[in-house]
Amino acid sequence: MEFTIQGHGSGISSKFETYIRNKAARLERLLPGIEDVRVEVNRESAKDDAPKSLQLTVRRKRTLLRVEERNADPYTAFDSALDKMYHRIARYKGRRADRKRSGVMIDDELAAAEALPEGVVETSPEQRVVRLKHFAISPMSVDEAIEQMELLGHDFFVFMNESDGSTNVAYRRKSGGYGVLQPEK
Repeated sequence: MEFTIQGHGSGISSKFETYIRNKAARLERLLPGIEDVRVEVNRESAKDDAPKSLQLTVRRKRTLLRVEERNADPYTAFDSALDKMYHRIARYKGRRADRKRSGVMIDDELAAAEALPEGVVETSPEQRVVRLKHFAISPMSVDEAIEQMELLGHDFFVFMNESDGSTNVAYRRKSGGYGVLQPEK
């Protein structure tokens, strides 16, 4: 398991880095096969007591699990993010177990994983799709897609990019501005 710890706008102390590595090492026992753990701390203001945004990303095979937490104290932010990650792992394992019951095998690593901390319950999701909607996709530019998304009042919009014919998704970012998801070729 590879660790990447980055501070944007401030440095990461060796004490905090050791704290992260010790606490995050448990993730490997809860979710075997983790390839990469990434922690990014962003300072949102020059003030010392300003909230810091901490993002914890875990990569396992073809799956990404990501949580984000904000707090002025980076230790508290990391602990909260780790708790959220435990719940995210529980949901992931619950989905994998659900597929096992329906005939798709869960991987052996997950079956042998350590139990989750007390209070974190593996959940089996209910039927999530509550509506199936069909719509026509016509070629348009990214600017046209964003304009259409705003006119509809949505947070995202699926469109066919007129420049290369690929299906893209335009979305509104939490921090402001827009993003576009494009498939790799």
